[in-house]
Amino acid sequence: MFKLAIIATTLLILAGCAGLRTTDKTYAAHAENINFLFMRIPGGDTHERAMALIPDGGEIKTIKSERPMDTGSFIGFMNRLVGFDVTIISGTINQKQTQL
Repeated sequence: MFKLAIIATTLLILAGCAGLRTTDKTYAAHAENINFLFMRIPGGDTHERAMALIPDGGEIKTIKSERPMDTGSFIGFMNRLVGFDVTIISGTINQKQTQL
């Protein structure tokens, strides 16, 4: 029972991951949720959470969103029971150059 509690806690902590990776000219923002019995843990829309991480001057090049929003298909329904929501946004960072 104790091992099951540790595994469940670890999954819940890792499932609520969101982050940003940048270089001088590019960035990649991501956000994840775990779905369990139609509940999103930690909650909220992964797309909105990833969009909030975009740095100033960031221009979106690609958005990849694997969100099981539809329950009209078997796969969508099963993924809402136990599955993941993932959104990844990547692009470039426009550097403002000032003239002296």
